[in-house]
Amino acid sequence: MKKKNIILVSLFSFFALSCSTLQEKLGAKRRNENSRSGTSKTNKDENENSEIADNNQKKEVEKERKKEMEKSTSRYENSVFSEKLSNDSLVMTKINEIHTKNRRISVNGSSEEIYTAKLQNALLTSFKSWKGTRYAFGGDSQRGIDCSALTRRVYREVFSYELPRVTTDQIKVGKHVSMHNLKPGDILFFRPEGKYNHTAVYLGNSLFINASSSKGVILSSLENKYWKRYFKHGVRVGNIRANV
Repeated sequence: MKKKNIILVSLFSFFALSCSTLQEKLGAKRRNENSRSGTSKTNKDENENSEIADNNQKKEVEKERKKEMEKSTSRYENSVFSEKLSNDSLVMTKINEIHTKNRRISVNGSSEEIYTAKLQNALLTSFKSWKGTRYAFGGDSQRGIDCSALTRRVYREVFSYELPRVTTDQIKVGKHVSMHNLKPGDILFFRPEGKYNHTAVYLGNSLFINASSSKGVILSSLENKYWKRYFKHGVRVGNIRANV
């Protein structure tokens, strides 16, 4: 009986030892698996983070490239736009400023600012149809045109408004405004010494659509000493809106 108990105890001890060894092996196996899993997860996370960083860097590079392209395009468009309208460096600068400002207004401008930008575009469109036409006193066609006829033509095309034919009558159709209060579409009145009265149409940013006796239909600037000297006042015709 005693010998049998000893054998049972030995068997139990061996079984317990085997279980303990098995548990240790299983525990070690789980730790190895967890370690590999953790390493794999860490590597995966690192790869994902690296990929995200690469994508973010690519996006930043692409964004900068687009900005540079937009700047280059804007500079090119401004240059082409101004060269089509004038060869005068001051006038070209003023046109570029108008073009740049109106691009910004088209994105986040008020309704009145957007209207003014559209009005300026309409005035420029009218100017382009007459640009380079020679000056002819009493003329009123593409073969030759004088200042009051050009002013009347621009008003007809942009505002569908019929001005009087003669300069002295044109300056009576609205209220007088100073040089500092001019708005696009105002009539400009000049009185050169010893010459006829002269009218033109204000575009904005000091520029106006002008039938010059020496250069024909061009864009001129009130910053030019000659025109600044002989400017008398502007005329604003009330209750008219451009067809824009």
